[in-house]
Amino acid sequence: MSRHPKEEQFSRIAARMLKALKDEGGATFKTGEIPLRARITRVLLREEAVIDDLDRQANVLLAEHLRSAPPGIDRQKMVLMIRKKLAKEQGIPL
Repeated sequence: MSRHPKEEQFSRIAARMLKALKDEGGATFKTGEIPLRARITRVLLREEAVIDDLDRQANVLLAEHLRSAPPGIDRQKMVLMIRKKLAKEQGIPL
């Protein structure tokens, strides 16, 4: 079974989150921890994909804007501004 490069990392993060919630008495689980860990991992992977897509969109828009931008413009600041604007328009919390 092929796994996403970050899937194992996100799975470990999910396990640590669940352990912390359980140890601190902040949660009881109606389902087993393994399915819950898998679900959290899927959510984290999905959110990463949303952010990756947002970055792709920002870079496309940046390339379009750079054609008419004055020389010496700070590309990093521009892409961050575009990314922030796109996130707000699409209701994506950053």
